[in-house]
Amino acid sequence: MGGLLRTPNFLWLWLAQIVSGLGDTIYNVAVLVTIFERTGSAVQTVTVAVATMLPPVLLSPIAGVVVDRAPRQRVMVIMDLLRAGMVALLLLSLRSGFSTWAIYAVVAGLAAANAFYLPARLSLLPTLVPKESLVRANSLVMSTNQAVFAAGYLLGGVLVLNFALSTLVALDLASFLLAALFVAFIRPPERATPRPMGRRNPFLASLREGFGYLRHHRLPRALVTMELIEFVPHGLWTAGLMLVFVQQALGGTAADWGYQNAIFFGGQLVGALLAVAWASRLARRPGWLIIANALLFTLATVAYALSPSLLVTALLCFVFGPTSAIRDVMQDSLLQGSVKNELLGRVYSARMMGTSLSFIVGSLGFAWLADVVDVRLVFLLGAALYFVTALYALSQRPLRESQLVEEGTVGLRPQHPGAEEGGGGRGASAT
Repeated sequence: MGGLLRTPNFLWLWLAQIVSGLGDTIYNVAVLVTIFERTGSAVQTVTVAVATMLPPVLLSPIAGVVVDRAPRQRVMVIMDLLRAGMVALLLLSLRSGFSTWAIYAVVAGLAAANAFYLPARLSLLPTLVPKESLVRANSLVMSTNQAVFAAGYLLGGVLVLNFALSTLVALDLASFLLAALFVAFIRPPERATPRPMGRRNPFLASLREGFGYLRHHRLPRALVTMELIEFVPHGLWTAGLMLVFVQQALGGTAADWGYQNAIFFGGQLVGALLAVAWASRLARRPGWLIIANALLFTLATVAYALSPSLLVTALLCFVFGPTSAIRDVMQDSLLQGSVKNELLGRVYSARMMGTSLSFIVGSLGFAWLADVVDVRLVFLLGAALYFVTALYALSQRPLRESQLVEEGTVGLRPQHPGAEEGGGGRGASAT
């Protein structure tokens, strides 16, 4: 891990995610709590999450082509500056009074920028570190993200009670500007610069190529399809719906909700650190870890729905953390290792589009149910959908047999060459 942080390019990427993630998490906490306190509606609160998911559905295909055609570092800097500009506009609008619609608009704008930013970051990372360090790099990124989220929810739950929304918006503005500066310091290797778009490969053809890659390659297709199914029950875990559960089912407060989120991200931090320490072991059976996670989410969601107290739900939030963190590290590493780098942006964007649509369906559906039935029943329904995800994952042979094999300086490569039809680049194998 220390060796990764001594790599300047990776270090700047790592620092950028820390400052932007902390400011953005505090801002999101402030927005969610403010809207719920002013409206008292689960639907309006969850609409904040929907506003973050709708832009990727519409823009991800375009974003994928852009990320695979333009310098990815430049895309990240531009998106950070755009996000800073949108937050600045919200800060100005708050001077004339609170507007729910203005907040929705800015949240949607930030999500639109993120539809370009996230695939660019995920696609840039494999070019900044040696292939043999890919699992550890993803683990370090994940552990840092979870530490930032945990700190953000803890601080946000306290700050929202003591400071005006405009103060927290200003903090988010500063974080985007500083993140853009850090990313600007990255000096990507030549292989990280995509080829320019030419006459033989126009925009629409490039767009179709990304979706076609998933259709013809079994392991990436299984990974993305599983996430499409899984993100429907993930709609349970919007911060807004969890806030409803804490207050209505358990009689808790916004502070209790903040503690639960912090504990969950703390658990994810533990899981990501374990992934750093056990990278070689985890790389041997990543598919089975992903399958086991879906089964554990089924059981833990049932337990959460039936929880009698805040203490029990807090413990369950921690249980969710480690397994989901390890799962996320394995999913990203498998995709980065099995998909050609020049197509990786489009594959990630296709995944973002599909998972965002699934999340919108799940979060709105569950929020509507939470306004008309006991919120505990809503979480039990989500548990049943997690079980469907587990059954699908278990049925996928490429996922069950996938491996990420570390071999010294050779790096991550298929254990059985040619195992994936059509070729999949170097990294993951699935027979």
